Amino acid sequence: MEMKPKIPKTGKIGSLAKNVEKATNRDVVERVMQNVEQFESTFDRVEQAEWVKEVIKLLEQQVGKEKSIKIMENCGRDCGRKHARYKKLIKEFKSIEEFLDKLSTGGFQFKLKDKNTIVGKYDKCYCYQVKQTKKPFPTKTYCYCGAGHIKEIFESLFKKPVEVELVQSVITGAKSCEFIIHI
Repeated sequence: MEMKPKIPKTGKIGSLAKNVEKATNRDVVERVMQNVEQFESTFDRVEQAEWVKEVIKLLEQQVGKEKSIKIMENCGRDCGRKHARYKKLIKEFKSIEEFLDKLSTGGFQFKLKDKNTIVGKYDKCYCYQVKQTKKPFPTKTYCYCGAGHIKEIFESLFKKPVEVELVQSVITGAKSCEFIIHI
């Protein structure tokens, strides 16, 4: 008799499991997370990144690339709702340029390209779950989590839907992560 994996309910892996189940069903969650104990039993970030890479591959096999992207975007939106820093910045800004300037700290850079377009760049991968990967991820699917995070921030700012285009990502071999936000 095959044992079912103990699926986390909290943290980023718990959020991923919740979003997979919301978009599909429990059977898909269990197939995708079948080796979750490998992730939870190590503190080695390289091993964790490899596990996440495998989960994304399994997710794409189970539900297809398009649905996998939507699931990852929803994970990022969940995370974006939790960041008080952004909520505080949104309340304080007097212009979009001022907001983008305040948001552009450390390795983050956001620039207004024209009245309907913002270009965002990260100088490196900031996701602790995957940034230590030794081999590039084969697809950008995981990075739609970051796109969802950005989408949540800018929809809160503009109080309307925005589109976020993921141009490139560090974990797939690019020198930076780049997003285009269509207002």
